[in-house]
Amino acid sequence: MSFKMKGFLFFGAAWLALSIAWSASLAAETRTVADMGGTEVTLPAEVKRIINLWPANNQVVLLLGGADKLIGTSHVIKGLPWYARVYPRIKEVKAFSQGGNASNFNAEEILAAKPDVVIMAGAKDAETLRQAGINALFMTFRDFEGLKETVRVTARVLGPEAEKRAEKFIAYFDSNLKLLSERLARLDPKDRPKIYQIRSANPLETDGTVSICTEWMEAAGGVNAMLGLIADNQATVTMEEVLRADPDYIIVAAPNARPVIDQIKNSPEWASVKAVKKGRVYANPVGTFIWARYSCEEALQVLWVAKLLHPDLFPDIDMTKEIRNFYRAFYDCDLTEAEAERMLAGLAPL
Repeated sequence: MSFKMKGFLFFGAAWLALSIAWSASLAAETRTVADMGGTEVTLPAEVKRIINLWPANNQVVLLLGGADKLIGTSHVIKGLPWYARVYPRIKEVKAFSQGGNASNFNAEEILAAKPDVVIMAGAKDAETLRQAGINALFMTFRDFEGLKETVRVTARVLGPEAEKRAEKFIAYFDSNLKLLSERLARLDPKDRPKIYQIRSANPLETDGTVSICTEWMEAAGGVNAMLGLIADNQATVTMEEVLRADPDYIIVAAPNARPVIDQIKNSPEWASVKAVKKGRVYANPVGTFIWARYSCEEALQVLWVAKLLHPDLFPDIDMTKEIRNFYRAFYDCDLTEAEAERMLAGLAPL
């Protein structure tokens, strides 16, 4: 073999080895995570900069210990007092979406912020950002299993330590659901009260059949008063429909529930509703996110509602204690008993 051929083979082998090493190095610096729509998104090996435009998922990131990675959030999260109580730095994190509309964002502004990943609640919004060269993950869910999977996917984005925290949370949530299932197993259907849940400042906006709200009602031993009337996730109903449903309980699941409750209690239109006549109109607790709405604190929501509807079946559940234990275990935050009681009453921290 000629010297020239030997040299060619030598340099060829060296180039191949270099290419393999370079490819291995590149692979070590990146990884892929499948979002809730099944799209594989390539991320840095260690994600350090997150813009989270889905309000509810900001809570998931907090629970998983990743809040320090947030460089962008939503206007909704910045307006939640209990989130700021647990994580004061959120006041300094820029809101990249305004109001309650997570789709209200500027792709150029996001690109300039150089995030490692952006978390979105809309599949089309995520695709819009990916077309702009931004790593974007689509996250959404409508039920308990979807909540658990969202927690797991978010944990994969954050890393191994977050994945351990995710499984700890899921085990806690599952244990609460198991407790309710066992105690409510022999509950007669006629003893399951009807619940009308209000989702905003408009008392006629509620949730329908395909909703996590229907699932927590049923898990806690109740039924959605609007079941069968609203097939989709949410809708606006008429006063006549509420009167026909005649719910046993009304739960106001909005960040500022007190004005809505006062409106209902003082309105002649609502006076004949069973829940109003019996004084069963309640503010849903709001923590780092609204318990009732696509929240990790759904694990507390089911206990609270079960205790509310069936106190004789759950005399041992102390919700003040549950809140304090939850916040200590999952947010590393020691709430006082008085703070837990304020949260339980639907009030903001002092």
